[in-house]
Amino acid sequence: MTQPGQLSFGPLFVACLLWLVTSLPISAGTGVTMSDTRKDSHVALVIGISAYDQLPDLANAAADARAVAARLSALGYRVIALQDATGQDILRGLAELRLAARDASQVVIYLAGHGLQSGGAAYFLAADAPARTADMAPGKALPLGIFATAISDQPRQKIIFFDACRDLPLTGLQPHPQTPSYGSIPAGLLIAFAAGPGAPSYDGAGLHSPFTAAVLHELEQPDHPLEEILRRVRLRVVQSTQGQQIPWIRSSLLLPAWLKGQFERHGHVSANH
Repeated sequence: MTQPGQLSFGPLFVACLLWLVTSLPISAGTGVTMSDTRKDSHVALVIGISAYDQLPDLANAAADARAVAARLSALGYRVIALQDATGQDILRGLAELRLAARDASQVVIYLAGHGLQSGGAAYFLAADAPARTADMAPGKALPLGIFATAISDQPRQKIIFFDACRDLPLTGLQPHPQTPSYGSIPAGLLIAFAAGPGAPSYDGAGLHSPFTAAVLHELEQPDHPLEEILRRVRLRVVQSTQGQQIPWIRSSLLLPAWLKGQFERHGHVSANH
């Protein structure tokens, strides 16, 4: 994990990252071009980072992401999967997601790796994030608002799973207006955090993290409403961690949501490493 320190991004940080998401060439690194796209009602981006350049490696994050990607694909999602992604890889993945989800009615993002929090803002750390916060550059600690904004270009169901820590408060890291905080998120969005505000998310001693293990178990019965699935996930995580980790939900959904995709099938997974 990173050490507390000074980290300050410029005021155009979010705007610049969003511009990169919409302008990066999709075929460079993702292997997808305009001719590859097709209409899908349910699309997902799944990112798992276990191998970090400077931060401690995580035993389960990449395996968590692979298992979630496989399950969502079987449920009918078109899945874009990234493993051990750098900041630029993540931005390209978001660009591919926006392209693939042009006609989607529901978009899911699943993030597994190192994270941190400052104020009401959560950040996901790329594989090339530095060990010292004083050395953190834009695009290495990605505010959750970047992911939310990237899929909020049109009305639809938006669901983000954040299986990463929400501790390590950083002096000097200022949340931006488009970064969801405790009290403000875009309409039609649900964020399922693996842990509560300011709390760690455990990687786990088994095959998966406590949060991902619970999600995978509940996805065996995807016909339940999303809120019911997440309530059961919370119960399982609290039980498996003896109360040390409590998943936390923030929702502005306008309609009922289910995780079951457009049809159950062996779906399409676009994997990038």
